[in-house]
Amino acid sequence: MGMIKRSRRDTEVRFEGDRPTLLIRGKQSYVVKEVIEQWDVRGTWWGNERHRRYVTLRTNQGTFEVARDMKTGKWSLAGIHD
Repeated sequence: MGMIKRSRRDTEVRFEGDRPTLLIRGKQSYVVKEVIEQWDVRGTWWGNERHRRYVTLRTNQGTFEVARDMKTGKWSLAGIHD
């Protein structure tokens, strides 16, 4: 893969069962074609315990890296692959 553009823009990931099917950013929707990889990151940042799950998704319009805060359940866009 090429370069990754970083972004913390909020996003939504929709699922059918355990499989992500749709990535939504603002008014744009992207159909998920493949989960390329996923990994968890745990650690302490400024005294707060953090646990995030990162997922790289190939969609009908590009490849995106998203992160889910496992404490709040909120998703954010971590990057866009060129």
